[in-house]
Formats: sequence, structure tokens, C-alpha cells
Amino acid sequence: MEIREIQKVVSKEGKTAQRLQENGRYSIIKYKKVKARKTMIDIHCHLLYGVDDGAKTIEESVAMLEAAKEQGISAMILTPHYRHGMFAYPKEKIEEHFRILEPYAQKLGIYLALGTEYHVNSHIVEALDSGRCRTMAGSRYVLCEYSQMTQELVLHGYIPVFAHVERYGALADLQLAEELRNLGAWITVNADAVLGLEGMGPKKYCKKMLKAECVDAIASDSHGIKNRANHMGKCYELIEKKFGREYADQLLVNHPAKILTGEMK
Repeated sequence: MEIREIQKVVSKEGKTAQRLQENGRYSIIKYKKVKARKTMIDIHCHLLYGVDDGAKTIEESVAMLEAAKEQGISAMILTPHYRHGMFAYPKEKIEEHFRILEPYAQKLGIYLALGTEYHVNSHIVEALDSGRCRTMAGSRYVLCEYSQMTQELVLHGYIPVFAHVERYGALADLQLAEELRNLGAWITVNADAVLGLEGMGPKKYCKKMLKAECVDAIASDSHGIKNRANHMGKCYELIEKKFGREYADQLLVNHPAKILTGEMK
């Protein structure tokens, strides 16, 4: 799709591409740049506008891209919710909005891919096999909430990537978390939880999990530019300070890269 066509589509949304690009900058929001050692990969975010409870407009999506760039992110997997009765995962709309947004990301030097955050139910394998919902960047990795479907997903050749495990009381048991990892599942936590922005309980849980090396990756789970914003750069700095640069790279660079490219851990 040519830039002029994109501008026309954006205008139909009631917004203009010209305003986004005013003065060579997409938004008027300023962010404090943080210094991550390497460019990071965000495997879980709700940056795609108008499809779930994340970004509402193209402007907000582009502002979130700018914030991600300032945080030190070079690639992102956009993961709209799919939850029966709440988030429908409108596939055609998702793909259209992705095509509109992608040129803005390219101009910022950010690679985009699509996925789904799946609220697991008994139809998850069918939805994935049929292409009704997307895996992460077209790989065998599936971003989902923790459930009893882990073994079935693995048996069908998928690799569950559990989102924000700090929210699940059942996974307070490190032994259970390790058993899930032994089955092939990945354990992820949100950057905000690590930083304490979601409260002391989640922060303590993340600290325990990180010390036990039970975490495979950290993602932003960002939903906007004010509330639930992207803080991955700050999280990288904290992990580097507390646990060392190698561990920070593993959680925010190297392991996410494996998901993006479809490699096994």
C-alpha cells in the first residue's frame, strides 16, 4: 500500500497523517530516553488501534511506537486480545490496521509482527489450526493466559507462552512453574510488575521468580501512552543492576528474538 493510500485510509478514520507528521515528529508527547545495552524486542503489547482495550486511534498507536523507540525497542509483536464474550479478535480489521500502521513503524526503525493474546478455552487448538487466531509472528509460539490446556497445546505442536504470570495465584508455587517449563511452556512477566508499578505483591513475586531463574522473558503488555505505558527500558536497567547484563539481555533481547524468529529456546 502506497503512503498516499495510507493517508487516505487514516483520514477516513477521522484523523490525518499530515498532523501525525507535523514538524517531522508523529506526536507532541515527550519521553525520557533510557539507555538499554541492546535494542529490545517486545513480544506482548496492545499497540494496534481500535481492536481491543489498547490503543484507540492511529495517533495513539504511533505515539506508543515513539515511546517504544525511546525505550530502546527495535521489534514488537502486536497481540490483540481474543476472549469469548469480551474481545472478538476481528481478524480482517486487525490485518487492515496493521497494514496502515506498519509504514510508521518502519520509519521509526521498528519491525512489527502480529499475534494474539488468547484467553484459553477448549477451542484454542481449533482456532490456531484454522488460522482463526494468530500464533506469535507466525511461529509455533502462542501467547496465552495460564490454563489446564498446556499439555494439549504442546501435544499439537504449539509452545505456550504464558502472559503476566504474576497475576496467577496457582503459579506462586515455583515447582508448578518449573513443571510447566519442563513441558515446554514459557513463563513471562510484565515489566511494570518487575518495576513495582502494579503493586508490592506482584513485585515481590517477580523478584522471587527472577532469583530462581523461572522467567523466560519480560514484555511490556502496554495498552496506552499514559495508563499502562511501555517501561521496558527502565525494566532492562533494573534487571541489569540487580542480576547483571547477561540476564537482562536474555529476558528482553535474546529469548524474545527466538520467539520472533520461531527458534526453539
